[in-house]
Amino acid sequence: MSVDDIMRSILDDLPEAGNFSSIESSSSGQHSVVNLEQPRAQYCVGDTLSVQVNVKDYRGNPKAHGGDFILARIHSPKLQASASGQVTDLLNGSYRVSFHLFWPGDVLVSVILMHSSEAVGILRRISAHNYDKIIYTGTFYRGKEKEQSRCGVRLKSDKPLCEYRKKEDAEYYACIPPKTLPCSTLRTMRWSSSSCQTGSFFSADAISRCLKDKKLKLMGDSTVRLKYVNPYDTHYFALAVDPKKNISVQWKMHGHPFVTGYNVVKDQCGYISEEVDRVAVGDVVVIGVGQHFRPFPLEIFIQRLINMRKAILRLQERSPQTLIVIKLENTREFSSTMTHLSDWFGYMQNLAQRKVFRDLKVVLVDAWDMTTAANTFAIHPNTIIVSNEISLALSHLCHNT
Repeated sequence: MSVDDIMRSILDDLPEAGNFSSIESSSSGQHSVVNLEQPRAQYCVGDTLSVQVNVKDYRGNPKAHGGDFILARIHSPKLQASASGQVTDLLNGSYRVSFHLFWPGDVLVSVILMHSSEAVGILRRISAHNYDKIIYTGTFYRGKEKEQSRCGVRLKSDKPLCEYRKKEDAEYYACIPPKTLPCSTLRTMRWSSSSCQTGSFFSADAISRCLKDKKLKLMGDSTVRLKYVNPYDTHYFALAVDPKKNISVQWKMHGHPFVTGYNVVKDQCGYISEEVDRVAVGDVVVIGVGQHFRPFPLEIFIQRLINMRKAILRLQERSPQTLIVIKLENTREFSSTMTHLSDWFGYMQNLAQRKVFRDLKVVLVDAWDMTTAANTFAIHPNTIIVSNEISLALSHLCHNT
């Protein structure tokens, strides 16, 4: 499995995106039409409800090609229930959205045109090999001496760079050398479930019974970090311990790249593959990555996933019973900078995770499905979403509880 293999597989699954020529010829949610396919007077729980989306441009003319980025859900405000839909691109300007009917009663259908095919085409072009959307400032220290220099995942320079690489895993970033201090003095950088039955783990007692005598290792970004008590609530490491029940929960931030306004101590954040190699037999591993990778080309994220896959295989060889949970990305705010953090990037990264981990014995917590169904566009979702994520993970850990 290589980065090129995964990239080719993902891109082969995507339709060609449209070329932007004018707003008037772009896809318009306001002018597009949604209709029930083969409507019936009554549906039964367990049936599939299908709708067809016919996309039109701002002039009201039907689109002749696919490639739009669409999210859809059904929901019941009365029951506070919701479920996401499966979108199939018919490649002719129309889309079929299929919904599994989980509950009795009325349902409302919601379809959101997140990005037109023309916008997707722009995002695809600007994401490919664009390493300069996020630039870091590296701070070098030696005694009382301090210098700053530009750093990045990839840098273009005619002069030799300070290169920080993990050769065996093809991980790499670099800094422009400071004027006097050596490269080794770099210290900080900153930025200027329909598939299974979920158990009932929504109470503190049920969670405590499940986690008794267990050690959880959480790795990744803040979307997998829980709320910890002081003094452990930091930006790259946190620890919570219950001595009476012999429970410990540890979270550690993944290695670069970061999108944060805080200084990050370089040696405090390791690669997840290295952290997985340190996991003791019997620990529970939870991994959640993605949000900080969105501004960078997809191959950067795929390389990280492949390294994580290798480490997971090593862990499963020495400890086959260890539970490994992969939390997929969730949606984030509409106000996020589209060219850097669009949910389309998150959607692509979720596709990559499914392809890299598809044949491994791991649990996928589909946070993308949960947040789409709940119409929750927040990088840190509400407690209802988080409790469902935890409940799904614990259902695999304590399925007999």
